[in-house]
Amino acid sequence: MGMIRNLANGIGITNAIFDSFHPISKTMLRGILYKAYLKKCGWATSIDKYVTILGADAVEIGSYCGVNSFVHIWGHNGVSIGDRVMIASHVAITSLTHDYTAASMRFSTPLGDKIFIQDDVWIGSHAVIMPGVSIGKGAVIGAGSVVTKNIPAYAVAIGTPARIVKYRPFPIKDNTPVTV
Repeated sequence: MGMIRNLANGIGITNAIFDSFHPISKTMLRGILYKAYLKKCGWATSIDKYVTILGADAVEIGSYCGVNSFVHIWGHNGVSIGDRVMIASHVAITSLTHDYTAASMRFSTPLGDKIFIQDDVWIGSHAVIMPGVSIGKGAVIGAGSVVTKNIPAYAVAIGTPARIVKYRPFPIKDNTPVTV
């Protein structure tokens, strides 16, 4: 598996490349390759086609997660995604950014900090998660939102920048899958 990881890192691998390996068991093959490619990829996590993950050796994804098509993750400074997280299509998660105080932003050393997305979070389509943000357990991030600050557990946040509009009702039903 080390050879696969080195190959993947060297060519900035995406799911489109994973899917071209074998025509019959694309989903199974993609799961096996992501387990080797990422720092951690949990059980029963599905990562759709056309997902791009850069800095994969610093990206951890828990079990029973769903990452939909056209998601981009820049994980160089660390991205930790908990269990049962749903990430809709076209979401951008970036743990790094440019130094706007540098004379040449293009060639400055990238800044940023680790992103923490806790269990049972739902991130809507086209949302952007910025460096250093922590999203609490059970939170919902609305479609098109830009998350620049921490979001507490069970909050529903929308907008640019994302702001809390309400909290999910209690009690929350536990629909956690049973492992055998």
